Amino acid sequence: MSVTISTTIDVDLYKKIWQSDLLISQVSEIEDLFQENKLLDEALTLKGTVMAIIDVRTFMYPCVYGDVIQVCGWSKQYLLEEGVGFVLKHIPPADSRCLEKMQKLMSEYVKNLSEAESKLARAIFDYQLVRSDGSHGRMIQDTLCLKRDEQGNMLYMLAMLSNATHMKRDGRQHLRLSNGREDLIYEVNNTTSEIRQLETLSSREIEIAKLIGRKMTSEEIAEKLFLSPHTVNTHRQNMLRKLDMMDTLELISFLSLYRFI
Repeated sequence: MSVTISTTIDVDLYKKIWQSDLLISQVSEIEDLFQENKLLDEALTLKGTVMAIIDVRTFMYPCVYGDVIQVCGWSKQYLLEEGVGFVLKHIPPADSRCLEKMQKLMSEYVKNLSEAESKLARAIFDYQLVRSDGSHGRMIQDTLCLKRDEQGNMLYMLAMLSNATHMKRDGRQHLRLSNGREDLIYEVNNTTSEIRQLETLSSREIEIAKLIGRKMTSEEIAEKLFLSPHTVNTHRQNMLRKLDMMDTLELISFLSLYRFI
């Protein structure tokens, strides 16, 4: 069965964003790093994660591991044979427009990193994907830079996908960019395609969020961190405001999905 969505993004546009026509890469370099490994495949399946290598020059997937049907709703063979283009044509139009904006930010960000920073670079973003049965699933993609060329353009990405269909509110998408030292967080409105940068959380706020995620009350957190419950609640409210979250449940879900906690 093939369910195709009309979208404004295509592979040629992606190649332009990532300057793929200027890249020279050797797929064998990366394939040698990820030989067929049964234990790796089993481990990813148990975690409900799909891992794929993206060759930016061709926008194909040299390697795909994990239970693709469970996570993405499609057979692994579609990804191996048709590459990134297959995924793009199954992303709804509103999400694809926002994804284009996020990819432009990501490409420029990685290109301007130092060599040391690029080794710690990651980009986490979400989008809806139409599954083979016609249902919509929300994907969270955590992307790492495996190799760049001399101009800073990415040659290979490592993409890890998980299904977050019931863990994130529709109507907006997010992008987290990190170089291991700083974080940038963007929100894209699905209706207007407008993008805005959100305030980043302080180290103290992240610390409190981790404890909230462990089901600790404000009083318990206050006692552990030698703060007053009022101060803890103030931090909680500031986090909701900075990230425009409705409640603490949505906040902790977001921070978990985007690997802050």
